[in-house]
Amino acid sequence: MTEPSVGITVVEAASAIARRTGQGPTALVVLPGFLDDATVWTVFADLIARAGVDVVQLEPAGVGGRVNASGPFTLRRMAEDAGAVVDSLGKPCVVLGQSMGAQVAELVAAPRGDAVRGLILLTPVPLAGTRLPDPDIAPFRALGGNLEAQRAVRSQLTVAPSAQTVDLQVAAGARIPPAVVSALADAWNDGDSAGEAPSRFQGPVLIVRGAGDGFVTDDLLQRVTPRFNEPARAVIDRAGHWPHTEQPEALAETVLPFVIRSAARATSRL
Repeated sequence: MTEPSVGITVVEAASAIARRTGQGPTALVVLPGFLDDATVWTVFADLIARAGVDVVQLEPAGVGGRVNASGPFTLRRMAEDAGAVVDSLGKPCVVLGQSMGAQVAELVAAPRGDAVRGLILLTPVPLAGTRLPDPDIAPFRALGGNLEAQRAVRSQLTVAPSAQTVDLQVAAGARIPPAVVSALADAWNDGDSAGEAPSRFQGPVLIVRGAGDGFVTDDLLQRVTPRFNEPARAVIDRAGHWPHTEQPEALAETVLPFVIRSAARATSRL
């Protein structure tokens, strides 16, 4: 399948917005990770919006309210959709991506240094991909439609998982068609060739991981952090791979100062 053209219209871009909360001179654009949709970000987004930030929660094609969208389900396609939304906002923004969403977030931010004033990578998968061998990526490809397996993965990578938290995320994953799940697993595993070089994004970067994340470990972050110029780093205690659902208040307290500083820089440059 061929990649779609970059000239996506604002009307098409608007379909990627699942929820928009709050008002303010700066937007926080949120990109979900593998098997997630906008529903799992609601508590975190509401906390950020209370501080006067325009929070824009996106959903990639094949996920959430866009389960009927056609492919390709690639990092570049997701970045084109999200980038069109950023372009349509008409205000400076900070882009936050979690896990696979962090790969997409960097692709969105890199060519938009004027509009994107900050980049937050939450439990990030390296842009170059994890490059797991076929026997190791195959179980992730097969998660579509297998709610028992999804629940097991969520529980394994969550610190002290509550039934409510896991149920919320499993419900999000259950809505994604199996063929899309398989394609998305290949997308984050294969990565993008841009990840082989230093990042093109030259603005401030905040890299956040959960203290108990068994997937995005300090070793894996060594394939992320050196690509950026002096990125800030933070760790969320009592959180695994999904701090936005496990510890939304702590995550909001961690990222909000970064967003506010970015807003102040944006105001001074306009």
